Amino acid sequence: MSTADREAGAGRESAAGLARSLTVARHQDVAPIRVTPWRDARVSFAVPLAARGAAADVLDLLDDPELHFSAGLRRGHLALLPSPLALTRVVLSWEWSVDAADFVVHSFEATPFDTAQRSRLERWMRASAVRLVAAQHDIDTAASDTAGRVARGDGVESAAQVAIGGAAHDDDGPVEVVIGTALASTVDPATRLVDVRLPDPTDPGWEVFVDARNGDTLGYRQTLQRDGEPYAFSYFVADHVDEVTPGDLVHWHDQHIQRQMLDEDIRQVMVHLMSGLEAPASVRYPR
Repeated sequence: MSTADREAGAGRESAAGLARSLTVARHQDVAPIRVTPWRDARVSFAVPLAARGAAADVLDLLDDPELHFSAGLRRGHLALLPSPLALTRVVLSWEWSVDAADFVVHSFEATPFDTAQRSRLERWMRASAVRLVAAQHDIDTAASDTAGRVARGDGVESAAQVAIGGAAHDDDGPVEVVIGTALASTVDPATRLVDVRLPDPTDPGWEVFVDARNGDTLGYRQTLQRDGEPYAFSYFVADHVDEVTPGDLVHWHDQHIQRQMLDEDIRQVMVHLMSGLEAPASVRYPR
């Protein structure tokens, strides 16, 4: 759709009198106001034997920790926040190879850890990084698939299996984690699961709503800017679609954001479990 077509679509109505477009001011486009009620998603994770108890040697140094992992083609890092209240951040970073990673402790405290404690943390983080890099594809795939299953309502539980090179799993069974989410479950077959995509990565202000089941384009979302700053969002129903309203597009965009958040939360749980930690408290979301 061209810019002229977008502008011409503002305020249009269908032959049945239904609105075809809607513009929402930025300060009113706040997802938490419109999202569905919070619900619990129970997700079961199969944890490799090598990861069970992997953090036993450092648990005395941690209090409700957060461990964040990111690895690209060239650079990667594993960052640890030992405690929500600690003014300390421990980082393992690398270029090209995790085997050549640098270990650094950043802190406002003079000596947050002694030499022996630093050595224990470094050994654990290096071993965790190697394990996470090896399982990165499995983690990415399982997070996306599991978030999709929760969104589709494929049962109460969704299994995410993550293994390293076919490593055996122990007899303790899967680890079940309850994750809080405002992602609505499309349990009704007539309810669409809609993806929001960027047809042009260089233009993040133009998004397309696509039916995830058949690839049909349902509508568009345009970010309106003034002096380079977004001030409103316009939603347009696709010309060939009759049973969709701009309000549906607004709801689907909210749900797209919630699905992304759930995907990231599931990924974060896997990073913790693959490093020998319990699931982070942050994924539960206090009500």
